[in-house]
Amino acid sequence: MTTSIFAFVVVLGILIFFHELGHFLVARLFGVGVEKFSLGFGPRLFGRTVGMTDYRISAIPLGGFVKMVGDEPDAELDPEMIPYSFTHKHVFKKIMIVAAGPFFNLLLAVIIYTGFFYFIGTEDIRPVINHVVKESPAAQAGLQTRDVVVVINGETVASWSDINRLIADGKGGNVRITIKRDDTFFDVAVTPQSKVAKDILGDDVPYYDVGFSGLAPLKAVVGEVADGYPAKKAGMQKGDLIVAINNRRVDSWNTMKEIISRSKGEPLVVRIVRGEETLTVEIVPVLHSEENVLGEKVDSYRIGISTPGINIPEADRIILKRGPIQAVIDSVDQTYQISRLTILSIGKLIKGTVSTKTIGGPIMIAEMAGQQAKAGLTNLIFFIAVLSINLAVLNFLPIPVLDGGHLMFFLIEAAIRRPINTRMREIAQQAGIFILIMLMIFVFYNDITRIFSS
Repeated sequence: MTTSIFAFVVVLGILIFFHELGHFLVARLFGVGVEKFSLGFGPRLFGRTVGMTDYRISAIPLGGFVKMVGDEPDAELDPEMIPYSFTHKHVFKKIMIVAAGPFFNLLLAVIIYTGFFYFIGTEDIRPVINHVVKESPAAQAGLQTRDVVVVINGETVASWSDINRLIADGKGGNVRITIKRDDTFFDVAVTPQSKVAKDILGDDVPYYDVGFSGLAPLKAVVGEVADGYPAKKAGMQKGDLIVAINNRRVDSWNTMKEIISRSKGEPLVVRIVRGEETLTVEIVPVLHSEENVLGEKVDSYRIGISTPGINIPEADRIILKRGPIQAVIDSVDQTYQISRLTILSIGKLIKGTVSTKTIGGPIMIAEMAGQQAKAGLTNLIFFIAVLSINLAVLNFLPIPVLDGGHLMFFLIEAAIRRPINTRMREIAQQAGIFILIMLMIFVFYNDITRIFSS
């Protein structure tokens, strides 16, 4: 609990600091006076005043703010302060000052990813073929396991990520691959098959597949056996290898899952290998219900075992570090992809295709921050990057009170060439506050419900 609270305060502090720093720096760039730069709300705990700005830490660590001179349109100002007034600046300067907050949250994510890609690198595997699907384009081209992919369409391949990228770049066209087998090099031409998979939001995503993989098929080896499930009652143990079900040969974990899911709860005769002996047990799968990432109820038949995980040979593992330019390019792309996913998720929430139960608030963030902190500093930093992108996207929403609401007002002002009526702004702000309060109540309800249902 202590770890979660501490991690939550650290994460929130970093996110808010960068957000408010964006507003502050661009405001100062355009000559706007800043009266307060506060991390947290409520009473001032401590701080320091430099020039006209009071840099402070406040008592409630659930936000922060930058108080600018004249940031309230109807505020009375001394004539000498008008040159420093936010309200009296050109509308496009006001737009840039407001947009700087969420933009700096995106910038924080780019900085984190750039540092990670450049200094730490990402785990990948060598471009060694460890599985060839029968009757696939790769099999028809004569490719074999342990072949090494050297070049695709004239570009040198360093990792399996390069293979996936270059095949995708081909858009389904003919792919020319240079293969190294033992000490021999030769070229093959392969035409990928067009297939469709589901992404994390349940949407169809087309991709191109040549029928080979860097990972060997996962064997049907038992990892953990869950208490109370049929496998435990039948005496199955960790390390058991399932070789057949109802006399059908089981060659992989996926084959086993398919047979069990199609059983409809009918008894299954399972043949397993344990050490030097072969055993046969009868198991009746049970119906299991759970919610997927979309909040949809998914039913499946299970026997209560889990996989021990993917075992990648140490010789095939590599760490890829980018050069400074490529690190920046990849970090911008990573930030864009997560931003896009966040926007799509919000759209699906509004449409009702994603369950509102997936929305979390401060309690959920604190729990996740604690989990990531326990998993290691790298995980926590990555969590900060993802959360920073989410904060940026949410702040760009055109809801009064949020930065996006202010941007909407200023864009209208730019279009009609005069400020929006003060009364209309007040009504919109009140509506925005109401929306945020209702949203906060809802996310707190979700958080509390999630705690008591777990």
